[in-house]
Amino acid sequence: MPSPKVLVVVFDGLRLDHATPNLAPNIAAFAAAGVTLPNTASAFPSETRVQVTTVMTGHPPAGHGIMANAFYDRRLGFDSAMDTSDTPRMAIAEKVYGRLIGAHHLGEILQGAGKRFAAVTTGKIGNARLLAGRAAELGQPVLSIWGEGASSPAAGYGEVAARFGAPPVQHFPNTAVAEWAVRVLLEHTLPVHRPDVAVLWLNEPDLSYHYRGTTSAEADSAIGGVDAAFGRILEWWRAEGREAGWNIAAMSDHGHVTVEGQVDVAAELAKAGLAVGKALGPDVDYALKPGYSAHVAVRDRDPARIERLVRVLQDAEWTGPILARVGDPEALGVLPLGAANVDHPRAGDVLFTLRARDDESAGGLPGVALADNPDIPIGGGMHGGFAKAELNHCLFWGGDLFRSGARVETPTAHVDLAPTILKALGLPPHPLMPGRALEEAFAIGDAAPPVQEVVHDAGRGGYAQTLVTARVAGSRLPYLRWGLRTA
Repeated sequence: MPSPKVLVVVFDGLRLDHATPNLAPNIAAFAAAGVTLPNTASAFPSETRVQVTTVMTGHPPAGHGIMANAFYDRRLGFDSAMDTSDTPRMAIAEKVYGRLIGAHHLGEILQGAGKRFAAVTTGKIGNARLLAGRAAELGQPVLSIWGEGASSPAAGYGEVAARFGAPPVQHFPNTAVAEWAVRVLLEHTLPVHRPDVAVLWLNEPDLSYHYRGTTSAEADSAIGGVDAAFGRILEWWRAEGREAGWNIAAMSDHGHVTVEGQVDVAAELAKAGLAVGKALGPDVDYALKPGYSAHVAVRDRDPARIERLVRVLQDAEWTGPILARVGDPEALGVLPLGAANVDHPRAGDVLFTLRARDDESAGGLPGVALADNPDIPIGGGMHGGFAKAELNHCLFWGGDLFRSGARVETPTAHVDLAPTILKALGLPPHPLMPGRALEEAFAIGDAAPPVQEVVHDAGRGGYAQTLVTARVAGSRLPYLRWGLRTA
């Protein structure tokens, strides 16, 4: 019998309610034949590169320290938030932190166990770095469409580009790039590097959702394009991959809500008399990283300044859930950072999202929100918060190790992916990973574990918010379910 292997295929941003036979027949058929886990959720904030790191470490941001796609940390001394696709700033941060990704990476664990890891990604530049933090050092091939500088040396980007041509120019829908990446995976990465675990990260339908809308013709085409690309993978799998020991996880990293309005948060906070800027300084008490999911570093982490900011946010109609680094969050009407697994020294002192609702959008999909992202049009897709439509995502498993035609309702989260991969490969669980292997998804596995739902309510004055999490036996941390401002 061949040794078991795992291929993870990520369709960035794909909503669970779009993984249907009419929009995505290959994905839907794979899900129906294998294991569907419909109650799975992203980490907070539900931004892509947070999810990359969570998937690949088995830790939430509280463990790995990648706090958002872009985050401000006063210790770095930058004049604004650090975008995790900014290679020079990321290199500086690595020197300051000593270790950019603060938790053990799946690639490191596999290397230590004598297993091979490889990845192909069409995501942004930072995606490749976070997929395998020490790929260059460990000689692991991680190939990015953004070129040799974004790929690891072992990926041989120049050789790949010479053989397959340069990656196609990106546009909406970005399906030609997906086709190119699948060809590279099947014809080069798998046969040449012979990995035991491989990751393919496709950046659609996320791009089309964002800039054309979740119910647009371009989004439908993007879904169809990545589904067709996945169909090529399934053809290989049926012809030879499954017999060679490959099992497949098909998933998305988050969902999407629809933008119904824009708010200039910096301007609103300045109107309220707060000294706001991009970085803390003599004239800046609040360093704001704006966006639908926003973070604020407060001068000296001063409790009085934090309380003043929280009061302004609670009085604003555009604010959603609020978390803060305070001694008595209940008295302040906020949630503690630990409630959302983001209690880390790199985190902002106040984290909040703009207001979201579960209502249907103009296109008929549940989930709408305000945003502070001027590049995203009204009607475009957004993610980063706690709404069900963005936290909930796709997760399907298939292969000889897993059940057939099963639906597992147990809540799960991205922290469970790495432990499940380790189990599939016959490796012991990593002692520091707080997630769990999904035993109930395996063909020979345990019954579903007990689940306890926990409701966190907080508020003050006319402001109220709710965050619902789930405690699952075998996991050491709460899984996010949903959160909204309720009053």
